[in-house]
Amino acid sequence: MDPMQQYLEEFATQVDRPEEELADQDLSIWQRRFGYSAPEALVVIEKLRADINGRKLSDDQWNLVKAAKEAEGYDRETYEHQLQLWASSSSNFHGRPKHSDKSNDTSSYIFRLGGPFTEIGSLRRAVGVSAGARRGQGEEGDTEFACVDGAAKRVIQDWLEAQSPPINYRPTFIRLSQAPKNLAENSSHPTLGIDCTLPQHRMQDINRPFAPAQNEYPVWYFFYGTLMDPQTLQKCISIPHPPILTPASIKGGLLRTWGRKYMALIDGPATAQVHGCAYRVHSSEHEEYLRFRETEAYEVVRCCIALDSGEGVQEEVRGLTFRFTRHDELD
Repeated sequence: MDPMQQYLEEFATQVDRPEEELADQDLSIWQRRFGYSAPEALVVIEKLRADINGRKLSDDQWNLVKAAKEAEGYDRETYEHQLQLWASSSSNFHGRPKHSDKSNDTSSYIFRLGGPFTEIGSLRRAVGVSAGARRGQGEEGDTEFACVDGAAKRVIQDWLEAQSPPINYRPTFIRLSQAPKNLAENSSHPTLGIDCTLPQHRMQDINRPFAPAQNEYPVWYFFYGTLMDPQTLQKCISIPHPPILTPASIKGGLLRTWGRKYMALIDGPATAQVHGCAYRVHSSEHEEYLRFRETEAYEVVRCCIALDSGEGVQEEVRGLTFRFTRHDELD
């Protein structure tokens, strides 16, 4: 039989199914798989069966995947409709996450490259997202990983779901608990003890940007609590010798406790003073170690650090510190 004639006969068989059979057998599947109401499901099914140019499966194609797809909750028509949705998503995909207006995920994630993403360059070219590369030891030896933020994660997931035919690759994203660092360029946000939305804290002179900048190194950090111990800091940032810490203080903050043992710095009055130590962090790698240690319970904020060099002499420098964010969990 001519292939086109066979296709038309198969199509006619699908269209001629009685309405009673449709109501009895199909609607619950469509509602369960796609979230349609009963009237919406009827309209979609009617359009699907009337669309002679739509994506249809031959008997041979369906038989190849029937067992697997029925186990996933599809029947033949719902799977054909799913294929149409994938194809439509692929043609309309422009590198923007479908749910970006409903989510504000600021977390960081890591996943092992694979499938269409053989290396970090192929990920950037295909999906158009910013991603950092890391190498590590996996079960198969030396492995390349990608580090992405929450927005990039959604873009990658949407891109994979939009491919037609579907790609049998779904990366496992591991959420990293890391203190966020988002230093604004045109305002002092975020700064300890200051409401950065006020006009006086916005940029007044483009030739005098706010410091420190997002990617400025080396950068002074003010530490309180366990990071004031040189051996603890040495182990945290993986350096060969104990670091030299400078006695220091900051204003605009208060120290509380979290979990009955962790020190938590929060905003305080402008005159409130906190004593601790300062250390010059020399690289983004060392800073990343610190951010992972502090976890997402804290955030990196700007502050003014008064360095005590001895004999009552102080030097003020612009630096950073970790501010606690979960006020409802404080002791």
